[in-house]
Amino acid sequence: MKKQDKIIPMNDIFDENEAVKYMKSYMFIKGFAFGKGLRQTILSLAVARRLHEGQYRKDGTPYISHPLKVCTTLISYGIEDDVTLSAALLHDVLEDCKEKLPLEGSELVLEYGLDQEILEIIRLLTKESGLDDYELSVYFKRIEENPKAALIKLADRLHNSSTLYTFSNERMKKYLRETKKFMIPMASYCKKYYPEYNNAFCILKNNIEMLNSTMMVMLEKLEEGAKGKREEENEYGRAVL
Repeated sequence: MKKQDKIIPMNDIFDENEAVKYMKSYMFIKGFAFGKGLRQTILSLAVARRLHEGQYRKDGTPYISHPLKVCTTLISYGIEDDVTLSAALLHDVLEDCKEKLPLEGSELVLEYGLDQEILEIIRLLTKESGLDDYELSVYFKRIEENPKAALIKLADRLHNSSTLYTFSNERMKKYLRETKKFMIPMASYCKKYYPEYNNAFCILKNNIEMLNSTMMVMLEKLEEGAKGKREEENEYGRAVL
């Protein structure tokens, strides 16, 4: 059987009630891409929508709203590169759409006609769970060496950092630590060594730092509140005894 024969057909019919929640961003990117002649971005927009159909984020929003946000963030920071915006739209598909991509993403090139560079960036951004600090340092170093991948990773982190309220305290703490230890230094490096993207890296770094600091303060207050509640319950328990 040829590899192409293994490609799983995907539904082209979308829930209108769900589409309303992300259609504004979708149409903005589509209009921008058409206006700039970004063929790969137009293709990736449709493919991302098909692959993420039926998936949701922890806050209940359609998952496609996340890559759309990452892409619109990059556009708002002056990024107009077709490959970068295309990869931004598809940056999570290898992690979250494995059942629809049995060829490990090769379908994006073989079936949909996307550039090989886009697939390489997506593979670079794909992260396994449970990595230790050394493995994380290797992962982020590889991204750091590719400015297009770094832009996407930072825009991804910016959006995810704005929705940390959906995380457990423990996961939030781990996420904030990872951001401080790896992401912010990576942004500083990219800002220095990729002058053509200096403005975008500068804004991303500042916004991530600000969000990270705000969320750390919130986490500290949540943990203080939880500690106070436990102490109060313990006191009450001793009083009853």
